[in-house]
Amino acid sequence: MKQLSTAILILFIAVCLMAPVWAQKADNSAETRNLFKTAGQKQTAKDFKPAPDKIQTNFGTLEFKGGAFPDKASVQKIYDEMDLQRATQTYMDFFPALSLYGIVKSQVRDFGFKTPSDIGVMADFMKPSENYLTGNDVTVYAFATLDLKVDGATVVEIPPGMYGNANDAIFKYLTDFGPTGPDKGKGGKYLFLPPGYKGKVPDGYFVLESPGYRIWAMMRGFGEVGTGEQAVQWFKDRLKVYPLFTRPREHTATNTSGIGANTLPLEDGSVFEMLNEIIQYEPTSLFDKELLGRLATLGIEKGKPFNPDVRMKGIFDQAAKQGVAMSRAIVYASRDPEINYWSNRHWEKMFIRNTAFMINGHSDIDARTLWHYQAICVSPNLLSTTPGVGTAYLTCFRDKDGAYLLGDKTYRLRVPPNPPVKRFWAVTAYDPMSRSLLDSGGNITISSTRGVDANPDGSVDVYFGPKAPKDKEKNFIKTDPDKGFFVVFRFYGPLEGYIEKTWVMNDFELLK
Repeated sequence: MKQLSTAILILFIAVCLMAPVWAQKADNSAETRNLFKTAGQKQTAKDFKPAPDKIQTNFGTLEFKGGAFPDKASVQKIYDEMDLQRATQTYMDFFPALSLYGIVKSQVRDFGFKTPSDIGVMADFMKPSENYLTGNDVTVYAFATLDLKVDGATVVEIPPGMYGNANDAIFKYLTDFGPTGPDKGKGGKYLFLPPGYKGKVPDGYFVLESPGYRIWAMMRGFGEVGTGEQAVQWFKDRLKVYPLFTRPREHTATNTSGIGANTLPLEDGSVFEMLNEIIQYEPTSLFDKELLGRLATLGIEKGKPFNPDVRMKGIFDQAAKQGVAMSRAIVYASRDPEINYWSNRHWEKMFIRNTAFMINGHSDIDARTLWHYQAICVSPNLLSTTPGVGTAYLTCFRDKDGAYLLGDKTYRLRVPPNPPVKRFWAVTAYDPMSRSLLDSGGNITISSTRGVDANPDGSVDVYFGPKAPKDKEKNFIKTDPDKGFFVVFRFYGPLEGYIEKTWVMNDFELLK
């Protein structure tokens, strides 16, 4: 017992002696460092170590006279690179705004909308001729372009049973329509107020304050709306958009299926002209001041003309291409450790963590690019964790061996029995260049709503390739042998098996 007491006393003394050391280590951590205790050893001006007067970079050798004065050639290299870096990051930072602007401008230009009251209906489903980012061809879309600068406070009357959402001018979420929105699937009147609105707000509306002027409202109908002219008339009679202080006005409803449209942001220097149009039109308060400051150094500033010279036009063109290259890497070769939905499969999330693109109190910028470069619309409803409610999406770019999916090869995707969905599932092929419906000249979607041949155990084999394997035409998606492809697997009303990951999708198998 005496020996034990002695050992305890020695241990206690050792702990006391080590406590200051442990405290100092804790103080030296990034979170707890107390500079009054751990600022380090005394220094003088001689301890400053400047960068050298010759610096090697990936854009050339920079030379500085008198120690720090850049020579003429170096000044040009530095500003060229500075402008290129800022413009490249600008392309990625403003891509959501460019994406929404591309959509609303296309609907006026390509579909012939005359006022925000006009609506478009994909009454015969979306076609490859309308390049909406990962749009589907299994549901009937209806959409409208609101402009609160043109119409002021604007009403959107929606019919019961809709699923959809409204996004503002920088593609941020405003509201859901339907069961996950404030109307709870019963339909109703949504009132969108412009920035700084001071007027009366009458009762009887679901009221949304928009930070910008342009809004894209999208919704989808299922079997109850029909297709073709029936769907067009169904929406014309039930979906209305009009200024608050007028009666519903005359409007058109257009079957936009197959009309052709280009909704995508440009991938060359002219995309900065699009961006200038956005900045000039929308309120300055819509944008982050730091981002506006970066734009100003590039010659884009509200109230000022945008007149890039030959040098800047070349830089803008290169910046757009670099921004595209970086976006492609983020989407098709993500380095995010949470990208895979199942750890042992190549199926990837489209929203990595959440639909607000936030993580640990800061913007999740690569997650934002991951979504917006390949998809449109933002809503919590698109990342459903409530069984049977909303939708869920997974992408796949690679086969089970990790190789990209190529259109000149043949693959089999085995969908396990009992897919966990309340409504239906669908798998669709997309063009990796446009991230839109693959234009292969054949069927590009297999859906449980269209009838599939199932195996005896209930699983479904879906085949992909330039030519269908013998007797597999019903479950076949045709690819383009001259390019790659990727797929989106949609779960409409995902159930517990998907949400809890107890049901696991198979990888693509390359058929020899």
